[in-house]
Amino acid sequence: MNMELPSVNLDSLRNVPAPQKLALLFLLVGGLVATFYFYSAEPKAAEIAALEAENGRLESEVQTLSIKVKHLDEIIAASKQLEIELAKKKERLPPEEEAITLLKQVSDLGVRLGLDIRLWKPGAPAEDPSKLFVKMPVNVEVSGVYHTAALFFDRINRLPRIITVSGLKMGSPKVDQGRIVSQTTFDLVAYAAPQEKPAVAAPVAGAKPVQPAQPAPAGK
Repeated sequence: MNMELPSVNLDSLRNVPAPQKLALLFLLVGGLVATFYFYSAEPKAAEIAALEAENGRLESEVQTLSIKVKHLDEIIAASKQLEIELAKKKERLPPEEEAITLLKQVSDLGVRLGLDIRLWKPGAPAEDPSKLFVKMPVNVEVSGVYHTAALFFDRINRLPRIITVSGLKMGSPKVDQGRIVSQTTFDLVAYAAPQEKPAVAAPVAGAKPVQPAQPAPAGK
């Protein structure tokens, strides 16, 4: 925008008294300052304010994204740690056939330690809802001295495979052949890896079922 300044007769200004000249000078300078502010400084100030607001918004978004990325990194790290722990747990899960053998070894261990196995009743294997393992329970009753039973449970706890003991109940101690023995009942659970089920092929659309071959008629 072009601004035209009014023409001034300098000769007429020579006869103006000094105070009026000073006042006129102030007016002239003030007008120039106001014109500069209106045409230049004020638009720049508005532009700067808009840029500062945009910069503040961008900084807020960057901070929000940084927090999200930090949390995402923490979630990924935790997920990887869980995968490592799950892999270690799976290494301790034998196949079901091996778990059956393992339970037999536990029974033999009790006999070797001097326990009398009064009851060894395996239950039906049950797959966990998570599909990660199968529980193979056994209801057990043993008879023997206290420290032998304690040693038996300690040996079970030290096994590399996962076997748990729960529902422990100890009967009243009795004297048998000069020894103080008691009957102990508990639930023994061995954990096994679930058997992989073979994948069933999906039927092909439009394919006709294959009919079994009919036997040839007997010759007359």
